[in-house]
Parts: sequence; C-alpha cells; structure tokens
Amino acid sequence: MRLPVDWINEYVPNNLSVRELAEILTNVGLEVEAIETARGAAVLEIKVTPNRGDCLCVLGVARELATALRTDLKERVPVVAESGPAAAGLASIVLEDPRLCPRYSARVVTGVHVRPSPAWAQRRLELCGLRPINNVVDATNLVMMELGQPLHAFDCRLVRAAEGETAPRIIVRRARAGERIVTIDGEERALTPEVLVIADPGGPIALAGIMGGATTEINDETSEVLLESAHFDPRTVRRGARALQMSTEASYRFERIVDPGGTVRALDRACELIGEFSDGAATVAEGVIDAYPRPFREAQVALRPARANALLGLDLSAAEMSAHLRRLGLEVTGARKLRVRVPTFRQDLKEEVDLVEEVARVHGYDNIPETLPGSPHGHDAVVEPGGRRATRGPVGRLSDELVFERAVRATMRGLGLSETVTPSLESPQALPRLGVPGDHPLARAVVINNAKTVDRSQLRTTLFTSMLDVLAHNRRHGVSDVSIFDLGRVYWSRGADELPDQPQHLGLACTGVMLRGRWAVPRGLERWDFYALKGVIEALVQSITLAPGRCEPDAHFCLQPGRTARLTIGDDTIGHLGEVAGKVREAYDLPDAVYAAELDLELLRRHAATPRYQSFSRFPAVTRDVAFLIPREVPAQRAESLIRESAGPHLESLLLFDAYEGPPLPQGQRNLAFSLAFRAADRTLTDQEVEQSMEAVRARLRQDLGATIRE
Repeated sequence: MRLPVDWINEYVPNNLSVRELAEILTNVGLEVEAIETARGAAVLEIKVTPNRGDCLCVLGVARELATALRTDLKERVPVVAESGPAAAGLASIVLEDPRLCPRYSARVVTGVHVRPSPAWAQRRLELCGLRPINNVVDATNLVMMELGQPLHAFDCRLVRAAEGETAPRIIVRRARAGERIVTIDGEERALTPEVLVIADPGGPIALAGIMGGATTEINDETSEVLLESAHFDPRTVRRGARALQMSTEASYRFERIVDPGGTVRALDRACELIGEFSDGAATVAEGVIDAYPRPFREAQVALRPARANALLGLDLSAAEMSAHLRRLGLEVTGARKLRVRVPTFRQDLKEEVDLVEEVARVHGYDNIPETLPGSPHGHDAVVEPGGRRATRGPVGRLSDELVFERAVRATMRGLGLSETVTPSLESPQALPRLGVPGDHPLARAVVINNAKTVDRSQLRTTLFTSMLDVLAHNRRHGVSDVSIFDLGRVYWSRGADELPDQPQHLGLACTGVMLRGRWAVPRGLERWDFYALKGVIEALVQSITLAPGRCEPDAHFCLQPGRTARLTIGDDTIGHLGEVAGKVREAYDLPDAVYAAELDLELLRRHAATPRYQSFSRFPAVTRDVAFLIPREVPAQRAESLIRESAGPHLESLLLFDAYEGPPLPQGQRNLAFSLAFRAADRTLTDQEVEQSMEAVRARLRQDLGATIRE
C-alpha cells in the first residue's frame, strides 16, 4: 500500500523526518518496505498484515502513529448539506442473504456535473498508485484511501426499478448459473453462484466488493449518482475474486475485513468531496438508505493484568494497561480485571491474548526488559521489576533424542554418505515389489482413509522401500554412484483402535563406485561391496556404543541369501544389512549390485555409552601373535570373542591380520591369525605373565572350536 507522508501528517502533525516516521511505523507492526519520492512528495510503501484491515488507509496508519507518539489524532466529522426529497424514496435496497452482506448503506446525489477532479486530488491519487477518472469516481477512491471503506458510484438513472415501481432497486444476492456481466474494465465475465453480485431487477450490475459493471458506470452524461458503501463477508469476496481471477483495491480491503460501523461516515465524506469538486452544484438527498438488519455489536473482552504481565515479563499496573489500550481507541473499565469494549474497526481483537499483544505494542517492545535464561538443571529465584520475586524455569535445550539424532547424522556424513529425506506415504505396490511375504508382520500396512493419490495411500513399514526408490530415481536421471542414508519413522499397525507403533529407523543404501578417482585406492576396492557397508555400520556402532557390535549370518526377505547379516548388540537385534536380492533389484530397475541396511535407532540408542577418560600407561606393550586352523564355516567373529574372553584383563587390543584358505591347507579348513597387545597400567608385564594369557587363549580355541594351533 502506497501512502503520501503529507496526507498522514494532516492527521498527526509532527516534526519527524520521513525516515524517523518510517522507523516508528515499522516498530508498531506496519512495516515500511520502501520510501519513494514522486512529484516532489515522499511516499511510503507499507506492508500491512492480513489481520489489520483497519490499517489499509491513511486514518488507520495515522491512528497507529498517534498511539506511538502519545499524541492526539486530528479527526474531523464530514459535513453534508442535505436538501430535497428523502433518499428513501429515491431508491430501495434488498438483501437476499444478510450473512453475505450484513450492511448496505447508500446515498443519492443529484445535480452532478461529471468533470475532472482538482489537481490536488489527482496528484494525491497518483501518489497512491491510482489513476484519476473523474470527480465522482475520484471522490470514492480518495475516501477508500483515507478511511479504508471502498465505495462504488452508480449512475442512478441506469439502475432499473422493479415492475410497477419508479425508484431504482438494488438487490444483493448470489449470482445465478449462466449469468454474465461486463465489468468497467471492458471484460465480459461468466458468473457462478459462489460470486456475490449487486443486481437490479434486470440482472447483475456489479461484482460485490470487487468491481462495478459497465452498464451503470459513471459517464459524462451522469447527473444523478447512487453511492454504495457496504460491508461484505470477507470469505465470500475472497472466493468470488479467486473464481473470477480478479484482484482489485476494493477486494483487497474487503477480504481483510472493512469496518461495518464506518459505512455512513464514508458516504458522508464522499458526498462532501463531490460537493466540493462540483463547486456546490450537487445536491445530497436527505437521509441514508441503510439496510442493516442485524447490527454488529462492539466486542467485550476481559483482560487480567496479572496474566498479561506473566506473558510479557512485565510488571505494569492495571492503570498503565488501561492507558495503553485507551490510546488505541478502546474503552476500558474495571481495575483488577479490565473489561475492554472493542470498536468495530478492530475486528482482529477477539481474545484476551490479542489485548496482551496490544499492550506490548503500545508499551514498546524495546521497553520489555531482557533477562538471562535460567539454569538448565533447575529453577532460579529472580527479582522482577517492582521488587517481586519469582522463579524462572529451566533454559530450553535439545532433547536427548535430538542430540542422538544429530550425532548419528554427523557420523554418517563423516563416513561419506549423503542424507536424503523420504516421504512416509507410499504405494500399496511398494511392499510386494520389495518381496515382503503376505504373512509377514511388515505386510500389514496402515492405510490412509483420505489419501489424495493411490501412490501415497499407506504408511511405510520399512525404510528399504524408500531407499530403493531413491536409488531408482537417481538411476533414471543417469546417476549410478549413490550412497545415502535416511533417518525416518516406520509405522507398524497395532489394530484399528490404536495408533500405530512409530519407531525411528536408520536406512542406508549404496551402489556403484565408492571412491572414484582416488589414485592410491586399488581398482578392485573402488566399488561398494558387503564389507564396505559393514565397515560403515561398524564405525557408526563403535562411535555410539564404544564397542563394535556383532554381525552374524542371517536371512532377510529382500536381501541375497549368503550375503546377509544380522547386527546384534548384547541380546538386541539392531537390524539387518546385506546385498539386495536380484529379483528386488529387477523390480526397481537397478542393474548394478546394491547394498542396503536398516537399523532400529531406538534400540541402538539404548546401548549408547559415554566416553570416559582413562590415563595412558607409561609402560610398554607386549605383543604376541596366534595363528590356528578352524573349519571354514566357523565365523572369525566367534574366534575373536573367545580370545577376548580368555586373554585376561591386560589385553589392550586385538586385530585379525590374516585369513587364508586353500592349498596347502586341508580342504574345509582356513587359517586365521590375530595380533594381541598386552599392557598393564602400573608395571611392565613379564614374559611369564603374557605367556600364561596366551596359553589360556590357545586352550580355549582348542576346546571350543577344535582349533589346531600353528607354531
């Protein structure tokens, strides 16, 4: 909205510079987006929030400025010289649905001579971004910019009367199917019942709250004018404007609520201007035709000063709050509990919290004291303004769950994977394509009753579908090297009468080249494989639990048999990892090998450990190696666990450095070699102590695994 500064200053005389004025308006909530100079005058471009329709005019902006400056608003009452017959006999008004048009006021002006407006009026309209038309239309536009009430002027002689009557009849109703109207911009528009129209007995003559019609517009021959000043339902105007793809200065204001109590005042001001622009030749008929079946009542809202102070962190008295609210034009009574009468031009003030916000605005946001946050571990006693003691609650912080999520994300990004965010809704075909058996618990998906599309009609039960969708999408766009992770929830049905279980999972999916263009990496290790994925997961688990976890062979419906592992920590199965089965890859049109995993983050978080400081030993480590033959079907993980259990308290580290099978070893056997490091914190270990530990290791390997120790 564009408003000249000199027009605002007529209502609130001041010595402020333009920039100072703009800063004050911005601080009270009327953001000045730009300051321009046009035709030698300063013009403010003001952004008004949708709930403040009362500020879409000079009066509304001036009212806010006067409040901020603690000064009076210089309003004047329009003076209308009425004469001649009563207006009620010159026209009639019918409201078919008062809910859509609660009030319709009109005046009749005769003896009008249509001609250009005075230069000052044209200049003022141009500064506001409006085009001057003639003295009648310009008067209505000036009133809209000054008081915020859109008006429309009809050529009274072109408005038709009802059969058997002579006076023009205005009918406010919904448009009928098939009706059409030519608006004053020359466009013919097809109407629907969602559009509210102003009609006469012959049909529509204007779009209510949007634009007038060409058949009754003011022209050079007009001598009698019917002035309309109405209050239309904001939602109806908004729907009508959208249906017709129209947006006008009038509709912009009606959509944001126009003061229902200001219709007659706007009429009087327009008549005053028309008389001034006609050199006194125009005559205003006596009285106002005012169709107002159910008058708006001024709202009554209670305000508790103690509640307002608690919300704002202030210690204002009830008298101070009353003074603040009265500066806004509100009527306030009471002491301990304020009763506030809200005028009709402030339709946005409906609840106590709205008044609390007004108190803060008038008091000044800059005048609300800053306080230090309280302790994160308890409540602090503080002294507020006025000497009152109170407690301040704990300072806000991230929950333990969010801290854990951020740690997981940071670790995964550090391991070279990219995060993706996938939707929780999927197609009913997603689970069959993944190969989920019909009797599997994951096949019981939660179906959405009001789904917008079939492709997003049920909640996912596993992240594998989401991860493979992302790989397939990238493949279709020519991206074959992908390594991603996603933290998302899955949804498991618990019956029709209960909300689904919603655990948070971590999904990983990798395909193609892992380390492209690294000259020091052997070509055979460039691509993702099972062990690369396993290494990523072990690094994640190690960073969280400070232990590697166990990967053991297992089966999974969408992973390749023999290339699938179950990740366990303690007695909990955290998830599965492995190579995606060929049939599943074919279903997703993925020609290259894909390695994927899904972990239960909530189970993983239960095993999270806090690092603890441990001083380094000043004494040297003693290293020993052990090599042995065991059946090839025995996992190396099993051998490692036995070594850790039997090596004693001085074992510092354990590393598998060789694994071999083939000639000259016996068929079905393989050789494993581990390096063990022993260290004590208080002394240098003796060879005898270390040899005792190694003998315990060798004995346990022979006993439990049938190992043949190689010397």
